[in-house]
Amino acid sequence: MSFSTIKAIAFTAVFAAATPLAYAQSATELEEDFSLFIAGSESEPSSAISNETGTIPSSYFHQSGWSGYGVHQAGGACALISPDNYGAQLYTPLGAYIGEYEVKVRAKTLASNYRDNAQLTIGLWEDAASQYNQTTYHEPFTTTKSEWREFTFYFNNTTYNSSNLLIAFSTLDKVLIDDVKISRPTTLTAPTPAGISGFKADGFTAHWNAVNGATHYLFSLFHDVKEGETEEQTFLENFTSMKTSGKLPEGWGYKSQSGKEPEFFEKSADGIKGALLFKNGDVITMPDNGGYYNTLEINIVECKMPKNAEEIGDAQIIVELFDGHAWKKFTTIYVDASEYGQGNIHDFDWTRFVTQDKYKCTSVRFRLAGFPDDCALGLTDMAWSTKNTTTTHYDIKDKRVDGTSFTVDGLDPAIDYSFVVKACNAESTSPSSEAYEAIGVAAPVAESANDVRKDSYTANWQLSPKAESYYVENNDLYTAPADAASYVVINEDFSKISGSGVTIDKPYAFQNGKYEKVGLDMVYNNGWECYWGGYAEGCFVCTGMTDYNISGELVTPQLTLNNDGGSYQVKVKARSMLKDETLIVYSKNTRETKQCQLNPDDWSTFTLNFTAGQLSDRIAFTCQNHYPFIIDEIKITQNLKAGDRVYTFLDNSEEIEEEETSYTLTQLAQPKANHTYAYRVYGQRMYNNKKVVSAPSDYVTVDFSTGINKTEAAENAAEVARYTVDGVKVGANARGVVLVKYADGSVKKQVK
Repeated sequence: MSFSTIKAIAFTAVFAAATPLAYAQSATELEEDFSLFIAGSESEPSSAISNETGTIPSSYFHQSGWSGYGVHQAGGACALISPDNYGAQLYTPLGAYIGEYEVKVRAKTLASNYRDNAQLTIGLWEDAASQYNQTTYHEPFTTTKSEWREFTFYFNNTTYNSSNLLIAFSTLDKVLIDDVKISRPTTLTAPTPAGISGFKADGFTAHWNAVNGATHYLFSLFHDVKEGETEEQTFLENFTSMKTSGKLPEGWGYKSQSGKEPEFFEKSADGIKGALLFKNGDVITMPDNGGYYNTLEINIVECKMPKNAEEIGDAQIIVELFDGHAWKKFTTIYVDASEYGQGNIHDFDWTRFVTQDKYKCTSVRFRLAGFPDDCALGLTDMAWSTKNTTTTHYDIKDKRVDGTSFTVDGLDPAIDYSFVVKACNAESTSPSSEAYEAIGVAAPVAESANDVRKDSYTANWQLSPKAESYYVENNDLYTAPADAASYVVINEDFSKISGSGVTIDKPYAFQNGKYEKVGLDMVYNNGWECYWGGYAEGCFVCTGMTDYNISGELVTPQLTLNNDGGSYQVKVKARSMLKDETLIVYSKNTRETKQCQLNPDDWSTFTLNFTAGQLSDRIAFTCQNHYPFIIDEIKITQNLKAGDRVYTFLDNSEEIEEEETSYTLTQLAQPKANHTYAYRVYGQRMYNNKKVVSAPSDYVTVDFSTGINKTEAAENAAEVARYTVDGVKVGANARGVVLVKYADGSVKKQVK
């Protein structure tokens, strides 16, 4: 496949399989029986009907909008024949495909395929500007030459909110498909929690995604109450009891895709006394005795492997955990030819995970997908233990909510809470959602600064519940005077990048897979961040990874852009490096976006008008097609009126211990006219090895002025502050020489 003639294909690295569900009814949204594919036959398909751009004439389908590559007619069926290393694909018409879906297709391996088994992957993809992006919802299925079989794929899309989604059928082999049917279940599915907002000491707002067909929801809030630990119960299972009983051990669950009963396996010569056979599509569930798993070790035995290791393909064992409310994805074991097929036993010890709160579970289940039907793995020598240290206490149970959010308050500030949701209508109630932990830190309450000197001040705040540490954010504060006009919020020309000897035709890339701080050796303002960054003399370069469809990105520090009703202007000078490119400039807060066309031959300067600026906004610069691009200057301006305030981030303090309620910032420059300092305070905590940071406190303005502009106070002027002669703010009872400041700005010297 040539990337210049057909879209490139981007695959995500993370796999999230949908759980098989049993639906009573479903509403069909799309059907195709390929009865218009009249040429060719199953044994001898026609030549390809898709051209190099992926276009297929609409006359071949009962609904327009299908496309693909390596698509052939096969006498009333569709043959997908991989023409190169990128495989063959068939794409449905574009749609939203948001929520729960069921995809059915009949398929078999084409007779001319070089092996009996072939792999067909079904997945949700996104039609992007220049490539197809495979989402996290996809699964492999194994077809055979012996018979047509119906395959079913389920997914619940709660992540990709786009009208440019499609269902893709893809293979690296030769596969026949027929009778595609895409449906939405008419029974209610479990809601998906969408997070929390407005976290405060005694409450928060819970959010979840809407469920198709739901008229209302049932909301439950709960927390764990610590009690005396129960005695640890230890369990071992090698399934040898099945040899005589023919039945599963007590508490185990088994569901076969073929409807068969569970099968016992042994191979004494290899030391395998017993195993539970595990075939394609099987679901095996471990016992649930009500206690949380405390240790977990499993062993996978290779019982019957294909003669050709390549037939393993991308087979996967999907592992899910039951959290006491719902099943949720834990991990995927990839069964690939590099490790399997040697007669080995594969052991896994997940104890270090199940002891963590985010993985706590009362049961575990396994599902095998994409494995050849006549082959099998086995589970054996399972070892686990359970123990209870807490019980669940419900603070709210099944409260009816008409929308997709609910605000709770009056909570205990010292307790961590979780919530679950069910979807309802007049006929039914869905299963419970996964439990969502409402973990946060309340924003500290900042208090007035004291000990204000000419080059330092002390920030103060109140302790915040659950906060384990704090940090202070120091800002320059500009207050617009009466003659205020257009104000430069930030101006960066990257002239600090000098003497490097690195030219724009071959920039230096400091690639990274996460957002990282841009050092002050490259920029004038603190707080810039980049993703896949680089530089050349006097320029910043966003490198990205074109082959993997990753775009570089440069992000400004937080900026005050809420003045002038949120209207502001971004001026940027840029060019692309390799090919024509689309520069994307957008707000990280509001997602307001502008686009500009770049070319690799000339610099272009763009002036972009935005309308939705926020108090603490961040502006990002990235690109659409993942090619490297260069920025030479960024200038952001906003019109101000008298009294408007602009906060410019300077730096954060070091981490401050949890019992501290003050911090002194030192070695500060004397503020210029119309400028002073302002600070905000953040609380933070560690939870499951991740740092949780609060929203900031309100800004606190620091007054550095001693107001020595009058020698006498006006009659009846009120006293507002007292200072020592070196500018330290003091209380009313201070003795010695003090300067008393009055409400009219006058100052008197007093000796007390």
